[in-house]
Amino acid sequence: MSSVRRRAPQQERSRRTVERIIDAAARVLEREGDRAATTNRIAQEAGVSPGSLYQYFSDRDELLLEVSHRFVARFEAELLPVLRTATREDPLTAITRVLNAIIDALESQSSLLRALVARQSFGRHEAVTRAIRARVTDFVFQTLAVHRPDLVAEDLERVTWTFVELTQLLPVRYVLDQPNVPRQAFVDDLVRLLAVHAVEAGRSGQA
Repeated sequence: MSSVRRRAPQQERSRRTVERIIDAAARVLEREGDRAATTNRIAQEAGVSPGSLYQYFSDRDELLLEVSHRFVARFEAELLPVLRTATREDPLTAITRVLNAIIDALESQSSLLRALVARQSFGRHEAVTRAIRARVTDFVFQTLAVHRPDLVAEDLERVTWTFVELTQLLPVRYVLDQPNVPRQAFVDDLVRLLAVHAVEAGRSGQA
């Protein structure tokens, strides 16, 4: 029992150190960019020695990948409750709600998003974004299956893929590029585009 009690504080200190290092890496990446985010600079920001950093991370890429994981985890945590609610709403309301939630979640971490995209780590690591993609795909597939029961499986898969890609890529570009387009107008345009695609899907092959 005493050995367990002695280990617990050490484990907790290690956990806090890891959190501090990851937080520091995110701050340096946001403020100073990818080139500045060296292990020495991150260790300095975290208030630990480079040797201590390497106790927990084998190299810079592993550490910055963990930053990407944290970004996605927070994004997913903000989006998931909206996806659950949206499944009980009509399609247009649901799509609008989900798009706004995606933009909100991206904007809440826009500086880090910009840094991750600049170093090509947000889109490059498929494993990082797989959970979000799976949840959005399930939501879109189920919504289409209910409201377009006439779609054959091939069309349902195709339309779902297009929905998921558009709802992932365009909001990211909107947040990063900050075009001179009011947010409501952007959301309305994208909802119309998706709605038309869903309505017209499968009709080209009909007599």
